[in-house]
Amino acid sequence: MIILIIALPAMAANVLRQAREALKKNQNLEQTGQTLVKESEKDDQKLATRVECLRLAAECSRKLHADENRKLYLGQKTDTSKFYAHILNMFVRARKADSLSRTPDERGRIKPLAAKRVHDFLQPYRQNLLGGGKYLYLKGKMADAYPYFNMYVSLAEMPAFAADSLLKRDTLMSQAAYLAAAAAYASGNDAGLLRHSELAQQAGMQSHLIQEYVCRTLERNGDSATQRAALTTGLERYPEHPYFFSNIVDKMLAHNRPDEALAFVDSMLKLNDSIALRWYARSLVLMRLERDREAIDACDACLRLQPDHVDALYNKGIASLNLAVVYAEHACTDITDPRCLRDREIIRSLYTLAKVPMERVRQLAPQDTARWASPLYRIYLHLNMGPQFDEMDRIVNK
Repeated sequence: MIILIIALPAMAANVLRQAREALKKNQNLEQTGQTLVKESEKDDQKLATRVECLRLAAECSRKLHADENRKLYLGQKTDTSKFYAHILNMFVRARKADSLSRTPDERGRIKPLAAKRVHDFLQPYRQNLLGGGKYLYLKGKMADAYPYFNMYVSLAEMPAFAADSLLKRDTLMSQAAYLAAAAAYASGNDAGLLRHSELAQQAGMQSHLIQEYVCRTLERNGDSATQRAALTTGLERYPEHPYFFSNIVDKMLAHNRPDEALAFVDSMLKLNDSIALRWYARSLVLMRLERDREAIDACDACLRLQPDHVDALYNKGIASLNLAVVYAEHACTDITDPRCLRDREIIRSLYTLAKVPMERVRQLAPQDTARWASPLYRIYLHLNMGPQFDEMDRIVNK
């Protein structure tokens, strides 16, 4: 034990001495930096030694970046990934050194690194973090891009940058948060997305997508209560974006609350009745409530705004078929009764009403036979349209 107690400081001192020599000679810096980081992770080392290891490791990264930068200046072949990776490593190591220096040592003392020294060491390279992140982002390497954007935003929390008030003064902060959130979502980094989502929505660049990503992430993780709140927030912030409205209606219908869904849809129509989706949603809810005539009116309102809205056309066709079936159940069947002919005409008119929108569905979605073939089969059968019925019969049987 005595040997170990004596040996540990000696080993650390040797590592530090070799690191300073390597920095002085500008040799073997990558391996030196890795060795220093490993040494800093040893809990049995003195806190001051661990901090110094990280500080020197950050200096190794800075010099490695300078070497790549020099090659670029001289027109020599450079490794762009390494060019930026050295920057990120420098920030990671320096930030960790600063954080570690702010914890009590073995005697309960706190000896933080000088904030100005840390700030001046990192400040000239801050924009390179954005450059590295964007370089990897554009290459589709989202998981690799995220740490750059995350570090850029996280510097606002670092004591060394407190005086800079980055969140207030740096106009690129929200953009970096947006890219961090987008990269996190694309790479399945849920924590990263949620961490940056609020600041990201201040960027003004497709911000509604970030809130949508948040909702999708919460749903995937089974966090229903928080997702409902996130959907409501999304609707308040981005009322024109269809995702939030549609999902709120879907959730209500999935939980068998059609009356509540109808009240919600109507409240949204009062705010703005020129959005086709809201009329389509109303038709959907009314059909769930078996109020098919009103559903047809809602479909017509939707189609006036968007004539080729396939779902509204489909709903109008199905609602008309529903009315025909219900009416037929109570229709007069006595051929000697004048009401029989009248009822037949009404039923025929309902099937005719269903025919036009359903045929239009077929035109707009010809491959979606599972949707329109069976309804058209019933329509052509009741309208006695032989050739058309035979065609539907073949399609249905397939």
